[in-house]
Formats: sequence, C-alpha cells, structure tokens
Amino acid sequence: MGRYPDLDLLLKEGVTHLIFDLDGTLLDSMSVWHDVDKEFLGRYGYEVTPEYTEVVKRVSIEDAAIYTQEKYRIPLTWQEIIDCWESMVFEFYESEVCLKKGAREYVEKARKMGFALSVTTALSKKNANAALNATGIKDLFDCVITLEDLGGKVDKSSPDIFLRASKYISSMKGNVTPAKSLVFDDVPQALKGARSGGFLVCSVYDEIGCGGPSKWESFAASCDFSVLEF
Repeated sequence: MGRYPDLDLLLKEGVTHLIFDLDGTLLDSMSVWHDVDKEFLGRYGYEVTPEYTEVVKRVSIEDAAIYTQEKYRIPLTWQEIIDCWESMVFEFYESEVCLKKGAREYVEKARKMGFALSVTTALSKKNANAALNATGIKDLFDCVITLEDLGGKVDKSSPDIFLRASKYISSMKGNVTPAKSLVFDDVPQALKGARSGGFLVCSVYDEIGCGGPSKWESFAASCDFSVLEF
C-alpha cells in the first residue's frame, strides 16, 4: 500500500505541486451523484449498474449525458439531460456539500508550506465553483481546471487535464514537472491517466469512487501514496 502523503516528506522528496480531484477526494459528495443517477434512471424504468457508475464517474458531464442518452434511449437531448442533472445537484453544491474529514486542514497546511495547489475535476465549472465557495477553500488554490476547459472528447483516463494544471502552474511559478507533482483522486482510471502523464499519484478512499473496501487494497497498492482518511 502506498505511503501516507506526509507534507514534510513530500517536500523532502522534491514534490512542489499538489493536484486534487473534488468529488470523492476533497468533497464527501459521491453519494449525491449516485442518488441523482438512481432517481433519474428510475424515471425511465432503469436501475443504476456498477458498469454505469464506473463510466460516468470519470468522464465529463457532457460525455456522461451522451452515454446515458444512447445507452438507455432517453427521450431527451444530451443538453436537456445535463440541465436536469444540474438542477438536481446545484443546490447541494451551493449549500449542503461537506469536505471530507481532515481535508481542509491538509490543504491549508499545504498552502502555508508553499506547495502550488490545483483542482482537476469532472464537475461542471458551475458546480465546482459553488462547492469551493460553499466550503470556503477556493482561495487556497492557484487554479481550478475542469474537463469543460479542455473541450472535445477527453476524460480523466487521459493525462490532459493534469498536464493543463501543470502547464498553468509552470507559467506562474517556473518549471513544475509532472514528476514533481502529486495527483490525489478516488477513481482508479483517473490515476491511471495521471500516471501515464508522468505524475506521482495518491489514491483517496471513497466507497463509491474506488469501488468500496474490497477494491481499496489493490487500488492503494498500485499508487505511490494512499489516503484512507486525511
């Protein structure tokens, strides 16, 4: 199992840039999306399957909507599906979302110690900003990159979103290479994407994101670092 990413240790090992996912990593929020999926698909007589969850938790909201429309022949456009989802979850991100235990303290300490901090998320820009503002941590980050910012058909199984964050930080603080950057995420496919871009990776436990206790040990063992709880 990967070591806990102690901040003093990371500095000693030359890590200068920390990149965080939101849902299931910093935010205790994956359950709201699972509830939305159950309610939405239930309207059309379908149940949420593990396969469905595995796909939609790592892709952009646009690709998730297209996948849902095509897989279940939903009689809505993909944009109408997104609008429905967004209306169902925005209030949660704006007023109810909570950080995972210890996450605020970890990020605040990292900021004080001089790490560059980025967010890379599959959330829409609207929901990401709402969550960061609601939890009071937005100003701790140097940049917030969403899959919307990349456009096209890219998701977090590709290193593109992490490379975009690295490029932005390098433009602000000088050369910050992927090898000096640590990506925190709760979804295995996302960390595979980061690893393929040359980044160090840290698994974060989330029952929905990583697939539960039965899959945690192998997920954590595949990463440089792991966080069961911040």
